[in-house]
Amino acid sequence: MWQYIIYSSSAVLVSMVTGAVALFFISPKHVIYWLMRLDAKRSGMNVKYIKNKDFTYCYAERGVKQKDKLTILAVHGFTGSKEQYLQFFKKLPSDVHLIAVDLPGHGLTSTPGEGDKLGIEYLVQHVHKFVKLMKLDKEPFHLVGASLGGAIVGLYTAEYPETVASLSLICPAMKTPQHSLFTRTIEECILNGIEKTEMKDCPLIPETSAAAQNMLDICLYNKKNINTQILQGLVDLRKPKNPFFLQLFKALASEHSTTLLEEKARKITVPTQIVWGKHDEIIDMSGVDVLKELLPNCQQVDIIEKCGHSITLDRPGSLVKAILTFRGEYQKKS
Repeated sequence: MWQYIIYSSSAVLVSMVTGAVALFFISPKHVIYWLMRLDAKRSGMNVKYIKNKDFTYCYAERGVKQKDKLTILAVHGFTGSKEQYLQFFKKLPSDVHLIAVDLPGHGLTSTPGEGDKLGIEYLVQHVHKFVKLMKLDKEPFHLVGASLGGAIVGLYTAEYPETVASLSLICPAMKTPQHSLFTRTIEECILNGIEKTEMKDCPLIPETSAAAQNMLDICLYNKKNINTQILQGLVDLRKPKNPFFLQLFKALASEHSTTLLEEKARKITVPTQIVWGKHDEIIDMSGVDVLKELLPNCQQVDIIEKCGHSITLDRPGSLVKAILTFRGEYQKKS
């Protein structure tokens, strides 16, 4: 009897493994999708939805509001999603109430309609709508944003300071004194006519496995050659959203959008932290000095060594340490 059970179980397992391997080569995006879902579940991310009459927001949440600790609301960057903060969910202490939201057109949040006027201010207003729906505005919270998300949370804080207790800007999107490879790309698009821009002109909208490898290379300090099937799966997962990403890129590439954070920085009066990867190839680190000069209440600056633009992937432990130190909650392990 036991021999039969063991044999049958082994046969099923072999079939499952064989099927998974075949699926990886035939449709790698499905394998990657389920692996991402599994990793999110293991990290403590509880994926939820909240909506108003015409828009649905997808977000991940862990824990509940604590009396003595600020809730963290985290906002991701251009073409990213709430999963950008997986390591936050894994590494931040379990008593920290944590929320990460998908921006419009990203992740599983609704995509804006054709008549909507896209731009950074549009995204700021959607973050505000999400905050109101979640009733986060009832008590000030800790707002965290990376890259485009950094610019969004900075502008949000300038406009709605009463809802924010503290602010962490992680390599925020802005015009910096020194150009990076990516900002040169934006300038070339503007010079050539932004409406002529195609997906191939933006390194953050890859259409091939080689372009996906290039995207990872410019985002990370710790560069690795990724399996081609995995890269293709990543490309295929993102492909349905690429038209929207291109539309948003064109809207964000304007001179007005790139200088907004700098223009509004003096209005950000809450305690503020700046975090930057020392080897950022997307937004040059020279932006640190600009923001330090403009922000009236900049209390902490963290430059992370051996780290590129995607700090949540390159050095998540160092980022979490910096965030907890800013919050006054970091405890050295004995």
